[in-house]
Order: sequence, then structure tokens, then C-alpha cells
Amino acid sequence: MNFLQRTPFFRLLIPVILGIIVFQYLHISTFLIYAMSLVSIILIIISFIQRKVDVQYKFRWLTGSTIFIFLFALASFLSQNNERNASFTHLNQKGIYHVELIDAPVEKSKSYFCKIKMLSIYENGKLTDSQGNAIVYVQKDSLSAKLIIGDRLMIEAEFKKPLGAVNPDGFDYAAYLKRQGIAATCYLSSGSWLKTDQNTAFSFRRISDQSRKNLLQIYRSFHFEGDEFAVLAALTLGFTDALQPDLRDSYSATGAMHILSVSGLHVGIVYVVIAFLLGFLQKTRGRRLLRIVLILLFLWTYAFLTGLSPSVIRSTLMFTFVAIGTSLDRKSHIYNTIFMSAFFMLLYNPNYLFDVGFQLSYAAVLSIVFFQRPLSGLITVQNKPLRWLRDLIAVSVAAQLGTMAFTLYYFHQFPNYFLLTNVIAIPLSTIVIYLAMVLLAVNFIPYLSVAVAFLLKWSIWLLNFLIVWIENLPYAISVMSFDFRQMIFVLLALFCISYYFYSKKFTPLIFGLLALLLVTALALQMKYETLNSRKMIIYSGQKHTHINFIDRNKNYVFTTDSTELLKIAKSYWRIHSLQKPEYLVENNWFADGFVFFGGKRMLIANEKYWKSKNLSTPLKLDYLIIGNNIKPGIDQLLENVNPAKIIVDNSISAWYTETIRQACIENNIRFYSVAEHGAFIHNFPY
Repeated sequence: MNFLQRTPFFRLLIPVILGIIVFQYLHISTFLIYAMSLVSIILIIISFIQRKVDVQYKFRWLTGSTIFIFLFALASFLSQNNERNASFTHLNQKGIYHVELIDAPVEKSKSYFCKIKMLSIYENGKLTDSQGNAIVYVQKDSLSAKLIIGDRLMIEAEFKKPLGAVNPDGFDYAAYLKRQGIAATCYLSSGSWLKTDQNTAFSFRRISDQSRKNLLQIYRSFHFEGDEFAVLAALTLGFTDALQPDLRDSYSATGAMHILSVSGLHVGIVYVVIAFLLGFLQKTRGRRLLRIVLILLFLWTYAFLTGLSPSVIRSTLMFTFVAIGTSLDRKSHIYNTIFMSAFFMLLYNPNYLFDVGFQLSYAAVLSIVFFQRPLSGLITVQNKPLRWLRDLIAVSVAAQLGTMAFTLYYFHQFPNYFLLTNVIAIPLSTIVIYLAMVLLAVNFIPYLSVAVAFLLKWSIWLLNFLIVWIENLPYAISVMSFDFRQMIFVLLALFCISYYFYSKKFTPLIFGLLALLLVTALALQMKYETLNSRKMIIYSGQKHTHINFIDRNKNYVFTTDSTELLKIAKSYWRIHSLQKPEYLVENNWFADGFVFFGGKRMLIANEKYWKSKNLSTPLKLDYLIIGNNIKPGIDQLLENVNPAKIIVDNSISAWYTETIRQACIENNIRFYSVAEHGAFIHNFPY
């Protein structure tokens, strides 16, 4: 029996994935979706009615094709339905709205991040229905600290469409929120909202959130604080709000971020523990049935307590199928189980396909299943501890093979010490999970619980210490980057070369090597473009000015906030293999805001400098850049300079930006607003 025959859900998954992708990028019409659905249903009915064996055999291909078309149309319809449900009916309309919190508020430095759904809007003296989900930032105070899932609020607000990718190679926040079912954002000050009531209907999410809060309070009662509490909460309950950026970066840089996201590793540990504890229930059929019920109950309770995130749901679903197959003494084909969980996950929410965690999770699992055994077989070890170490290394290498392309595409870096990290982090994190489970079970027993909490606290401290130590080792990170084409070609090469070792046919090996050759060619092309480029980029920040001057691979920056600039521009610098930024103070082409670069004369306006200037003859400029949150009179500026084009960045208020626009129209000066059009990019001839 070949692979396709043993994995029917792989064949079912392909049209679902294609239907989602085609709808997202080609936007097929509703009429075509319904037409395909109708035709496929008619053909399925005909195939069931037709009883002649010879006719069925002759047209056996038709049944498979019909199912393919039906699932393709179904996936497109579900994607369309998701998009329709995410639409927002009252964008850019200031008013009074009735809304409901649909997720637990997340504490930020100055506000609470809340997901809400629209209920109604107060118009013409009455409430009318309103549709859509939104992100609301509620100003932090004593009242907003008490908000919970299900609270209903009356708010005065104006909802805006979230920004897309406003900077080169930047994060498309609008697309990300759209795939989360979110279509608008707004900010609420303390006096602009009022809690009216609460949704008292039964809600799994609300009960899940409250249950997790109770467990987190148990941790706090044993004086877990700071980084220890943050890692414990993330590792065991999927609560990541307490993770500080520095600690998050340390785990990411060392390749250990996966242990802080509750997923297959954590659900697998719970499954192994529960299956071991219930091992005595295997003697009779009735006991085996009870065992499977208890295992599934514990698995889904754990998923419930960790917030029912997509990563937890897909892992729990997969182990559910494994548990059922094992308890019924039927060896579950692991690939079919993996594809089955992905199939149902995508039917539940097609947008999961574009979730980075979803892609990384399935890439890692499939790679581990395929590569772990051959890699372990390369070394024969008799000693049990050494054999365990060999298998752990094999799993780590297998996971990296599957996820490397995604990692370099999304994060533009590779953790060089991932083997060392996993050898340390996986055993320690497993110990932490075991101790946390024991602590939650015995927290009411005075002395025993204190002893377990002590061991748990030191285990987490040791884990954090070692992660930071690995991060600070020389050459801990390789800064590399793939574009989308390179990622696809690397995945194709991995598939083809793997198939060669499976089938011993040379054709897939040739295709795999050609794919790697194309990856190299694309990298050389990008390097050539970088070494022949000279450009200026004025980034779209929040309230600061960021200007990037690029000469070949040299990287010069003028900024009023280096921390914000790194968040905005780091991805672009890595993708284009630029050197570390050199912050401009003064050199032979930059001084006091004056810039001569690429044959162009520019000025970065400085309010303090121009207050004392009154030139008899205006300076001719190619570009006048107005930023730094300055507020000089535009007329005063134009008395001293004569620019061909004025560029206004995000640090300037909307009112003053409009004033400058009008002055440009009156003086026949070209105008560009970064706030309206995104980052300004100009390429200079070399």
C-alpha cells in the first residue's frame, strides 16, 4: 500500500489548502464558488445512483475529481464567509457604540489591549445593529483593570482601519488582524467608556480565562515573580503577557521560543503522564474505553486551561486521534493523523493556514516524523543515557530541517547553538512542567507544596540563566534572510531530496539540487542589487523621525528614537544584507541637518536652528524633510529655503501637515506625507 492510499486525509487536505490560497490571492467570485459546489454535488449524487460496476470502474477518476472540486469550493466558501464576518460596518464614523469584550484584556505599559465585537450604534435617537470585531486600547486606570471577557461597554469612539505595511519589508498589521477576524482599531481614554452590563450566557472562553487566572494566582501565592513567573505562566498555561521583551528575545535568539508557546511538546508531556498513570486500565475492553475517555478529558481540560489557542487545539486534536487509535489497539498512521488534524483545523478556520505558528508547528512535526529515525540510525549507541541524548539531538536536527526555511523567511536569523539549547531547554522545561503539575495538585498541602515550589523556582531560574548564557556566546546568531521565492524553493528541495532517499529515484534529486541552485542564484541577485544601490528611506514611525541613507551595503541613519527605528527597519536591513547602522552625527556630507547625498541637497528641518535665521536669499534644496515633531511656521521656513519637494513624516500632527500641504500648493512645491502614503523611498542613480 503506497503513501497516498495510507493517508486519505493528505488527498483531502490538498484541495482545501488550494481553495484557501486561490480565494485569498485571486478572489474568485461567489457565483463561481456556488457553481463548482452545485456541479460537484450533482456528480457525487450521480456516482452513488450509478450501480453498474464496469461504468463505475471506467469513470472512477470522476469521483476523486468531484470530491476535489467540492472541497476546493467548500474551502473557498469558508474563506469568503470568514472575510464577510470580519467586515466592519462603521469605519471612520465617530459615534456612541455598544460593544462586548470577546477576549481577556492584555495589560500594556499605558493601556489594556482588548478585543471587542460590535453590538450596536446609537444613531438618530435609537440603537441600530452594528457588525464587526475590533481592537480597542483602553487607557489604564482602576476601572479598566477590572474588565473581563463578556463585559459590555458603551463607548464614544471613532474606529479606524488598521495600517498595512507602511515601511519597506515591514509587518502588514492590517492583513494580520484581518486573518484574526479584526477589521478596525481605536483608543479609549478613561472618560469615553462606561460598563453597562455583562453577557451572562454560557461561554467556554470566559470560564477558561477565569480558570487560568485562578491557577496563575496559585503560582503568585508561592511568590513566583518577575522572569520566573513569566516563564512558568507561559510554559505551563500559555499566558505570555508577563514576558518582558529582553527575555523573549533571549529565547528567540537561542531557538528556544517554541517551549514558551504551549503546543505539541507540552500536550505530549501531559499525554505521556496521563497515559502512564492510567496504564493499569488496559486489561479489559471496558477499562480501555474508560482509559481513553479519561485521557481525552485530561487533554481537553489542559487545552481549556491554557486558553484554547490554535496551537493547543491542533496539538490536542492530533493527540486525540493518537489516543483513540492506541486505545483501540489500532496502529494509527502518524502522517494521516497529522493531516487529519490540519484538515479539520482549516475547515474550522481557513485563516489558520496563514498563521506562522500553524506553519512552523506542522513543518516541525512532519520533519521530526520523517527524519528522526534515519538520523538516529546513523549512530549506534548501547548506553541508555547516551541513546536518549542521541535521540534528542536527532529530534532537534529534524525539527530545524523542517522549519529552517520558515525561520529565515519570517525572522531573518538562525540560532547557531540550537542543539545546545534543546539539549538543555527540553529536559529542563519538561522538569518544570512536571513540577508545576505536582504543585497545582498539592498546593493545599503546607510543607510539601512549599518544597515543590522551591524546586520549581530554582529549575526555572536555571533554565533562564542557561538560555541567557547561550545567547551571549560568540556567534550565537547568524543573520540570514530568505524572500518568499527562496523559502518555497528550499521547501521544494527538502521535499525532493527526501523523496530521493525514500524512493532511490534520481529525478527528484535532480529537481532538489536545481531548487537549491535557484536559491543561491536569488541570493546572488539580491546581493548584486544591494551593492549597486544608493537610496534614502524616510520611515513611518509613530512620533519620531527616522531617515535611512544607504550606499551599497553601508547603512547610515538619522533618528530621534533608536529603539523604535530598530523595530521598524531591522527586517529591511537583514533582508538586504546591510551593515550595522552608523548613527549620523557629523561627517563630510552631513552636518546640522544639511545633507548632500546621491547628488541631492537636503535639509532635515531643525526648529531651534531656524528660529534665529533670516537669510536674504533662500537656499535651494531638492528635499526639505519636516520631522522631529517641530512646529515652526511654514512661511518662516520657506523664507529661508526653496525646496523642490517637501516630505512630512509621522511626527508632525495632522493639522500642521495639512497646513504644509496648502503652503506647497500655493508655492508650487511637490508634497509627500508619510502618514498618508507610508515610507518615502528614493533611489539615487549610481
